[in-house]
Amino acid sequence: MTAVIRRYMEARDATPAIHITGRPKFNVEVDEKFMYQRAKYYCATTNEMDLRSTEMSKDNSLRQRAAFVEETMSDELKKLKHKEFIDRKRRQQLRNDCEELREIAEQLRLAAITKDLDDSIVEMNKHRQLAKNAQMLEFQRVEAERQQQLASQVEQELHKKEQQKELLASLSTQIEETRNRRQQQYVQSLTEREELIAMQRQIEEEDRLQQLELERQKQKKRNDMIKLIEQQREYKELQRAQSNEDIAKVLQNQSEMLEQQDRIDQARLAAQRKQEQISLRIGQQVFEIEDRKRQRDNLLLDLLQAEYKAKDDERYRQQLEQEQLERRRAREELERYRAEVAERDMEQARLKLANAVHQNVDCTTMQEIKERELQERLRRKEHGALLLSMIEENHRKRADAAAENMKFFETKAKSEAELQQRIREERLEMLGSVPPSVLKYLPKHVLSESDRKYFNIDNKTVSATAKGQQRFK
Repeated sequence: MTAVIRRYMEARDATPAIHITGRPKFNVEVDEKFMYQRAKYYCATTNEMDLRSTEMSKDNSLRQRAAFVEETMSDELKKLKHKEFIDRKRRQQLRNDCEELREIAEQLRLAAITKDLDDSIVEMNKHRQLAKNAQMLEFQRVEAERQQQLASQVEQELHKKEQQKELLASLSTQIEETRNRRQQQYVQSLTEREELIAMQRQIEEEDRLQQLELERQKQKKRNDMIKLIEQQREYKELQRAQSNEDIAKVLQNQSEMLEQQDRIDQARLAAQRKQEQISLRIGQQVFEIEDRKRQRDNLLLDLLQAEYKAKDDERYRQQLEQEQLERRRAREELERYRAEVAERDMEQARLKLANAVHQNVDCTTMQEIKERELQERLRRKEHGALLLSMIEENHRKRADAAAENMKFFETKAKSEAELQQRIREERLEMLGSVPPSVLKYLPKHVLSESDRKYFNIDNKTVSATAKGQQRFK
């Protein structure tokens, strides 16, 4: 038996347990009042928690009930909205499908337009009257302002005349002063003019002397230039003589060079001629060699073509012989097949003839004839029963079709009556959806007597508005 070894996380856990025995050495006093309050507090808290739990359960039930009520109300509202939506769409479809309702809608639209036009015309007349009154007032105001402006202009003209008189007096004094000042200026200008003339004469004399001096200097420079030109001419003559000698030498050198160039050209031409002769000889020899080669190649080509042609002829002849042989074999096989088919047909005809003779002999018995008659009667009887059943079935189908037609027409009449009722209701609703003032502008044939009584519309008003509508149209 193996011993169980225990392992502990800490060393002190491995120590043995300590058990306290005997009477206690110390007595601890406990406050009874504190213990009583503690127990009382515990009881109060437990009671409070119980009450809260019961209240929460009640609140949960109320909440659930309220949620259920809200859900039912929301469902009802959804159903009502869905019903209203379907009703609105049905009414819209009815208005689109029914020609009478479309015509009423169009008439209502025209009546509204006519009413708007009438109102706009009345408003326009009011505006015109107001504008006319305002224009009259404006005209009166402008006339008063014009009178005031005329009076002010008269006063301004009088004031201007007085100012002009004062200006004339001041101008006369100024003119007199300017005349005196001009006379003084004229006398002063005469004296200044005489002084200027004297100064001008003096300046002209000085200019004349300077001009003479300049002429003398120019003449001197001209003489110097003539001497310089003569010297340059002599120098050019000397240079021309020297250049003529140089030109003669240059021409002699050029003639020598030309002669040498001619000799070189003649030698080059001779060499070119020799080279051309050699190239001509070589070309002639090459041409002869190529001609021989070409003739040999042509001969070889002719031989090859003849050989190929002979081979092709042999092959074509063999092919023709093979085709003829195949045709002969096919013809023989076709004739053999035709002979076999003819023999087979003759054998089948003999067999059919033998069978027909044997059947005619067997069918002459009376028993077979009776059986055939019985079978024919049974077939006719079954055919008659089938015809009777078919006739009954047709009668039943016709009765069902007539009943269905009656039911269809009844449902159709009922649906048409409902449709007419819906159209009347929709018509009244359309007429009631517009103001009563618009209904007065509808034509006579649109509103019936019952409609006029229902909407409390007078015939005279309707006729007047209809005339206005025709006029607007």
